[in-house]
Amino acid sequence: MSCKYNLSVILVMIMWLCPLFAKAEMEKEKKVSGSLSAGGSLSSGNINKADVKATGGLAVKDTTFEFVMGGRYNFSKTDDKIKNNGIELNSKVDFMPYRKWSPLIAFEYIHNTYKGYNYRLDVVAGAKYNIYLKPKVSDYSISLAGLYDVVDYTDDKKTLDDNAFRLSLRPKIKQQIGPSVYLVEKFFYQPQIDDFSDFLFKNETEIECKVTKIFYLSVIYEYDYRSVLPPIKENTTYMHNDHSLEVALKIKL
Repeated sequence: MSCKYNLSVILVMIMWLCPLFAKAEMEKEKKVSGSLSAGGSLSSGNINKADVKATGGLAVKDTTFEFVMGGRYNFSKTDDKIKNNGIELNSKVDFMPYRKWSPLIAFEYIHNTYKGYNYRLDVVAGAKYNIYLKPKVSDYSISLAGLYDVVDYTDDKKTLDDNAFRLSLRPKIKQQIGPSVYLVEKFFYQPQIDDFSDFLFKNETEIECKVTKIFYLSVIYEYDYRSVLPPIKENTTYMHNDHSLEVALKIKL
């Protein structure tokens, strides 16, 4: 089964020039939050199926640091045959998150043999620049980091390098677009340092609508591109592009 769809998003970014280490507008109190969501998605690319997805996350933020961790599980099965079975885990720490420049470290783990990965582990260190922050309304930032990429491919011949140093560029926008509706846009561009023809690109667009005090409806479009593909295994040819359109009900505490 093949899933085809197009999603167009028009974004306007407003850049504000501020002193290098000036503090942005902030909420002084410490904030702890968590979220759980469940839903379904339509996928095309390496996985052409309707999936069931479950996600969860925890965030702690104050003037000293912001800690975020999350996880996602994807699964689909048709005619007693599994079509997708993947796990994604991530965590990130931003130090002095309300200042214009904020050091960061992050980790990401991916397991999905249907995309050619026994596992993929990324270790990231860099800095975030807060372009503009208005609490509960706007949050624009861009980060630049170094990334160490460790991959165990499903290919037993080991024809590709299993580790690489990459740059990681990530613009992010969170903008209120209605009384209870938010747009969140994130781009990731990650070229290998000594070979820019080997790069990863990811775009994630989310529209989140607050239904009640704790329940939210979320629509997420994801696009992943990798310029270098894992080797063919068992007559399976991997693709450069992956698309996913997800609808989920989210609980925020």
